[in-house]
Amino acid sequence: IFNSRDALLRWAREQGKLNNIVIVIKRSDYGGEGKRRPRVILACERNSNYKSCKSSETTDIRSDANSDMKKCARDTGTKKCGCPFLLKGVNIGDGDDWKLEVVCGVHNHPISEYLQGHSFVGRLTEEENALLVDMSKSLVKPRDILVTIKDRDAMNVSTMKTIYNARIRNRTKEFAGRTQMQQLLTKLSEHNYIEWHRTSSDIVTDLFWTHPTNIDIVRAFPHVLIMDCTYKTNRYRFPLLQIVGVTSTNMTFSVTYVYMNAEKEDNYTWALATLRRTTTPCMCSYTHASSKVMYPAICFTLDLEAWPNCLYNHAKHPEPHE
Repeated sequence: IFNSRDALLRWAREQGKLNNIVIVIKRSDYGGEGKRRPRVILACERNSNYKSCKSSETTDIRSDANSDMKKCARDTGTKKCGCPFLLKGVNIGDGDDWKLEVVCGVHNHPISEYLQGHSFVGRLTEEENALLVDMSKSLVKPRDILVTIKDRDAMNVSTMKTIYNARIRNRTKEFAGRTQMQQLLTKLSEHNYIEWHRTSSDIVTDLFWTHPTNIDIVRAFPHVLIMDCTYKTNRYRFPLLQIVGVTSTNMTFSVTYVYMNAEKEDNYTWALATLRRTTTPCMCSYTHASSKVMYPAICFTLDLEAWPNCLYNHAKHPEPHE
């Protein structure tokens, strides 16, 4: 006797897992008028037979060794073999008490030695899925997430494919129909980041973002800026420009990040002009004599070709152009 339908299902599935058998719901009935009581029919996952959604005449066209095209039967596979194992749970009394009856306790197939690879039994619970979401936000690798889940539940038989699929589902749910760029701009706005971008034909070509805390620090230590691009950070192969500063105690700190569609003078000029607009008027290590534009005292970079012209253009056109 079980106190609820969920308790019956939970017990049946746990006992099946202990014996390397996957128990699924074959049919469920919530009852109706008259004397018909709610009931649920449980079966082995290999119960019944496979029913194709396509006609039996569906064929593949393949070429043989003589390059002649011929029709042959499509290769298909299924784990269903008409297993007769059945359990029946029935509601008894006026409350929510349930009893479980064995209709047929025989299987017509060998019992699996391992449950790894069974999609149904490898599903994550609500608690495990919540743990996966939290660890994914902390940039934990999928293999470490799987190890943590298995450490918490020794009976867990999830695989790496389960973790990848769950991460994709959660990411799709979080995007809520937005594109990747829209999602990025939304997250920057939610976390109070300072963001500038420019577009060409409704396509974002350059994206500048920084945190207000970083701006406060660079206003306090504007003397030295180190700038360099890194690559292979995104699928679109946009170079990522990172600008860092140095404190009076020789500690480095991040100033800003900029995604650029190319490493050209125009892109660097826009990035520097946007940085100046974000930090003005407090960034004043020294003032250029002719243009009255304020600059840091020292700038380090590894790109020796683009930067001299970029700094010259920035002196002539300090304001960013969209």
